[in-house]
Amino acid sequence: LVDASSSSSSSSSFSHLDPADTAHLPAILSTHHQSNVYHLTHDDLRYIPVERFEKLTKELCQFPSFFHKPLYRRILNEWERYLSGDEFRRDNERYEREMMMRRRRATETKTDTKEGHGGISFRRTPWQVGTQQSQPQPQTDEPLPERLRQPFPHPLPTPPVVTYGMFHRYWIKELAPHDRDARFFRLLKQPTKDHVTRDDFFPYIKELLDDHPGLEFLSNHAEFQDKYAVTVITRIFYSVNLCHSGRITARQIRKSDLLSVFHQVDEEEDINKVTKYFSYEHFYVLYCRFWELDNDRDYRITRDDLLKYGDHCLSHMIVDRIFDAAPRPFEGNDKVELDDQGNVIPKVSREYLSYEDFIFFMLSEEDKANEVSVRYWFQCVDVDGDDKLNNMEMRSFYAVQLHRMQCMGHEVVPFEDMLCQMMDMIKPASTEYLVVEDFLRPHCSQVSGTLFDALFNVNKYVHFEQRDPFSERQKREDDFETDWDRFACFDYNRLAMEEEQREEEALEVEWQNPDDDDDEYNSMGMSGSSEAPF
Repeated sequence: LVDASSSSSSSSSFSHLDPADTAHLPAILSTHHQSNVYHLTHDDLRYIPVERFEKLTKELCQFPSFFHKPLYRRILNEWERYLSGDEFRRDNERYEREMMMRRRRATETKTDTKEGHGGISFRRTPWQVGTQQSQPQPQTDEPLPERLRQPFPHPLPTPPVVTYGMFHRYWIKELAPHDRDARFFRLLKQPTKDHVTRDDFFPYIKELLDDHPGLEFLSNHAEFQDKYAVTVITRIFYSVNLCHSGRITARQIRKSDLLSVFHQVDEEEDINKVTKYFSYEHFYVLYCRFWELDNDRDYRITRDDLLKYGDHCLSHMIVDRIFDAAPRPFEGNDKVELDDQGNVIPKVSREYLSYEDFIFFMLSEEDKANEVSVRYWFQCVDVDGDDKLNNMEMRSFYAVQLHRMQCMGHEVVPFEDMLCQMMDMIKPASTEYLVVEDFLRPHCSQVSGTLFDALFNVNKYVHFEQRDPFSERQKREDDFETDWDRFACFDYNRLAMEEEQREEEALEVEWQNPDDDDDEYNSMGMSGSSEAPF
């Protein structure tokens, strides 16, 4: 806390005051803050500079340290809401009633004192400090300093600052009654909402980009800062908002590890060690894969674009289902619109995938061993939407796979043999159909994705049929927590090697043709254009 009288700000009116004069400051500052209820004492009027708010945010409020600026702004905004609302009016009415009673008692005490002990000076009670009503003045032995008799033009430094009284009100209203998860949820969401949307995360990711040493190199690349923020937020919704409503509830926050991961990224200097949500390498892999498919640079992936994913590993049937039925992360947030005939326009166009939609797809495709991806693919292959995957549906998908395996010269596995093998691995409750719960049982966690690969990913299914037991054992014993972490690590190294090779080739061309114009240099993709991914 900083005493307003000791502020170093050039705009402060209190730089010329002596410490002895600060006893009179509450009466002046309370007028500025328009509220006597939370500014009753000198300590209440001390303010907390935003640069010193970081420690308070982390140690007292139990938020990550880079939350301090958004929290500071939230307290100021809440204070403005308080001053313009009914609560402020009720508090002031209650305060005035109590002050009237205290002044009445003080007057009676003063009269009794003068009659019984004449000459003793009257002292103001703490509750009287800061009131705008007429107050008993000190006696002649304690004159009011001349420089305090004139009004102060600027009661506090600008921009607005949080006083202890303002923080105290926010603490008792928003933080003290709640545990860590509830505090986190209440800070993220808007005050009038009961859920968190993707826009609510942007201020906090922006502060992370500004403060984290592992992201400092992005400081001059605003476009990629935005893409990184979108990637982090979409990954959060992928893991936390399991119903894909685009709205995170307090219950979902409590069941997730989101707060602990925010604390982890706050304490870890290597951003890539925080593999959940925040890893820059994971963002690099996701965005480069999107960039490779988006040839026309309109930030939209068409069906033809997606067919090229992973060396054309996906069948056209599953690609169609991805566009028609796969969950869209923020579909529920768009407003309902009507066309000229009064028909409802679909909330999200199903003719393309946005970058956020692509993130959902890629996370699900490269790690089929988690609940989110299982539900994602089950919704795609459940063509009739009855929450049951029957033999007819599986046979229709596998027929396309058979044709592709034949064309590629691979050994063909009959549908009955494949189905028998998968049933032995999954052990469903019914032999007639599969439900999503069959895939989510503990013994299925590592094999649940194999059936999906058999139905629509020919490369992964062939790899499964030709798998090396030794490699599978090494895979189980490595340090990666998930299949996505393993894939992202290998793919990032591949992309990094390709980038190094391109740079070496560009330098070689430049060395051999030093007098060529810039057009040839630009044709190598090394011009530094904002269109290049990195």
